[in-house]
Amino acid sequence: MTEQDQIEPRNALGDDVYAALLRSIIEGEYPAHSRLKEREISQRFAVSRVPVREALRRLEADGFVVSEQNRGARVVAVTTTDINDIFDLRLCIEPFAASRAAERVAAGEASTTRLRQLLVMAETSTDPDTAQGANLDFHAEIVSMSANAGLVRALAPVRGRMEWIFRLTRDQRGVEHALEHRQLLEAIDAGNERSAAALTTAHIEMGRAPILTALADLLEN
Repeated sequence: MTEQDQIEPRNALGDDVYAALLRSIIEGEYPAHSRLKEREISQRFAVSRVPVREALRRLEADGFVVSEQNRGARVVAVTTTDINDIFDLRLCIEPFAASRAAERVAAGEASTTRLRQLLVMAETSTDPDTAQGANLDFHAEIVSMSANAGLVRALAPVRGRMEWIFRLTRDQRGVEHALEHRQLLEAIDAGNERSAAALTTAHIEMGRAPILTALADLLEN
């Protein structure tokens, strides 16, 4: 077995454990302040502690857990600062990505087919989590359409944190999301770069206040 053969399975295990732990955190199996013990996790997934440590390091880098000396990792509690930071980061990434997506559609280099599919899924699904996932994927698809690998990498951890926040606060802007997404889709499809960027900015900002209010209510209760 070559050194590369040894590295790839270990990395794959770390990816699998990361994905499973991330899903467990997002879905509330591990609520805020929960301890993530390496031994218990390695037993749960029948792996050594090496991929568990890799997964926990990635979760910490992505803002889901924090490591404490001699105490291991614990799930962080979402704060208003966290939410504002994430929305500010989205404002740095997504309006430009939407503008580039519109530009590439106008040049025949990108298609809005996938965006339309996600829009229909979000509008027609009777499952709130499925609809929310489609809404998040809608934004990720726009960034992907920009064909900017740096933007795609920057948004990747944000998508998970947004899903986590939406589940915690039970975002209720379904109707507004659908309307705003449809307007954004039309702007991109028309190749209107300026409108696509402006609509994205407005959409992100209009989503911020309700999330902050919902978090405040959650913390009070």
